[in-house]
Amino acid sequence: MSTIARTRRNAAATVAVTSPASEESPLAVLQKILSNPTDLDFVKQLTTENFTYVSLNYDNPELKQVMPWAGTTEGTEGLVQTFIDVNRYWTVNDFQIQDSFENEGAAAIFGTFTYTSSTLGKTVTSPFAVLARGANGKLSYVQFMEDTFATVRSFRESGEYHIKANPDGSETDI
Repeated sequence: MSTIARTRRNAAATVAVTSPASEESPLAVLQKILSNPTDLDFVKQLTTENFTYVSLNYDNPELKQVMPWAGTTEGTEGLVQTFIDVNRYWTVNDFQIQDSFENEGAAAIFGTFTYTSSTLGKTVTSPFAVLARGANGKLSYVQFMEDTFATVRSFRESGEYHIKANPDGSETDI
């Protein structure tokens, strides 16, 4: 096991996950949704009528070609369909919450997941972050972020990228 992996594992083991302030707090509601995110009737009970879900980015047509759920959707259906699709596109090997916190109107959860793509059998591990906003036992906004470079590469069958990111001029092929 690499030093980075050991450090990450040890750090995860020592972080205490925040307990929700109440059963109706944003953190408690987010945790409930994540316990059964593919059941539309269940999730609708925990979201407002004007619910907004942001998956991976606000609007990226190129990414949406690979991950159709990417972008901003209005309504609970977008969040539920994302979790349905994720379970179609990958096998979820691991999903670990490492830390969480909340304030009066918002909550955040951080962790890692490991997925194996259904089409190519490639396994990737990514950090994730979820931001949720809400009140009175319902969420009005959820934003889910991950390492999309890693997750998209789980579908890459061939080819390489020629990258020119360094302002000093160096280039690399990946």
